[in-house]
Amino acid sequence: MSSNAKRLLLLAGFSLVTGCATSGISIEPEAMVLPQRWQTASDSAAVVPGWLDEMADPALSGLVAEALSNNHQLAAQRALVRQSEQGLIVAGADRYPALDLSLDASRSRQAVDRAAGGAQTSYGIGLDLGWELDLWGKLSDGERQARLTLGARQAELDATRLDLARDLASAWYELLATAQQLALFSRRLHNLEQNLEVIESGYRLGLGSALDVYLARNDVESERARVEEQTQLRDEATRNLQRLLGRYPDGRWTQLPALPMLETSVSAGVPAELLRRRPDLRSAWMDLMASDAALAIAHKQRFPSLQLRAGVADETGRLPDLLEGGLAWSLAAGLTQPLFSAGRLKATEAQARARVEELEKRYLDEVFTAFGEVENRLSRTEALQAQYGQYQQAERNALLAEELAFEQYRKGLVEYSTVLEAQRRSLDAQNAVIVTRRDLLQNRVALYRALGGALYADTRVAQGDEPESRLQAAVE
Repeated sequence: MSSNAKRLLLLAGFSLVTGCATSGISIEPEAMVLPQRWQTASDSAAVVPGWLDEMADPALSGLVAEALSNNHQLAAQRALVRQSEQGLIVAGADRYPALDLSLDASRSRQAVDRAAGGAQTSYGIGLDLGWELDLWGKLSDGERQARLTLGARQAELDATRLDLARDLASAWYELLATAQQLALFSRRLHNLEQNLEVIESGYRLGLGSALDVYLARNDVESERARVEEQTQLRDEATRNLQRLLGRYPDGRWTQLPALPMLETSVSAGVPAELLRRRPDLRSAWMDLMASDAALAIAHKQRFPSLQLRAGVADETGRLPDLLEGGLAWSLAAGLTQPLFSAGRLKATEAQARARVEELEKRYLDEVFTAFGEVENRLSRTEALQAQYGQYQQAERNALLAEELAFEQYRKGLVEYSTVLEAQRRSLDAQNAVIVTRRDLLQNRVALYRALGGALYADTRVAQGDEPESRLQAAVE
């Protein structure tokens, strides 16, 4: 492994497991054998942030901005981040003294004093201070666990944001493709209806057969059914896009442009950089680190705990006399050592250790799954680009063949079955071009997501989301 790859792995957190008194993490940088470049030929330059600008689709950029503001799943993830922020405050509060003020009043009368007088009223005030000393760093580990959990939820928010942009872009290009296919089928229906008129006219003049008329009518009805089916698919694609935008899914959309063309290539960087860029991998690593902190806490539960308590109090029969007399004060220290818990503490530690092992294996699986996603998307890009050129050539040939076949049929040179075959091939070729262009666009978006590319060039700076600084702050 190169020194650069080792440095990136260290930045991802592999060298940051020494903060716990006990650790269950066994990952070592040398255990991650990564290639110097992707297996599919690609540009190894650093991944450029701001892939929305690279797509050069202003309509898509506007839709992504709308979704980031209105999408309900993203809003739910933001709420999880706020929960973790408060959890960090709660965990940090355990390291500081707790001060409680109590004020009480009571009224009582004993049976032996019933003849002597009425009930007695008393008032009391107390101020209690309690503090558990963090002798073994257990409370610090709790705060560290909460900080890492917050970092994991923030990284999850980043990943959810990228997933939303990917899903929305995919839904947008799916809508454009279905609309373009609907326009293709509608044009074909119009052409078939015109052909039917020509064939019926020729039949009435005795220049054609009844079979040709029936075949032409069959084509028209079949194409009408195809148009209806495609209309439904377009409406469903519209509703899916509207759901991602947080709009009511009414299935209506106006002014749909044609599918754009991709003019630029993608810089894929090197595999080792993926650990730093992808927020889902950062989230998985921080969850693993948080579980390691939980293991340290479970281990230290078996150690003695020292608590200090201090208090002042006063009690009187009249409320105005409170604090006027001498206050009683107390100061105490208590040392508690668990002796017997029927194996509960040992089992809790073993459970925490098993949790670390589970998350470690899940993290490694996610890492290599991420590598596989990039490799698949890069190879798919290469295959789709080759297919697209071939389908374009097939489309040109099929359109010429369709036009020539119908002209020859009108002159009586070929049977109508030849026209039908030419029309079928023409439709298939044109549809294949639309589908492949859509696949190219959706694969490009999926590749950007697999590489962990930021939506905007200034996203991390604007959001304070620099991965290295976050990892460092999370474990300090």
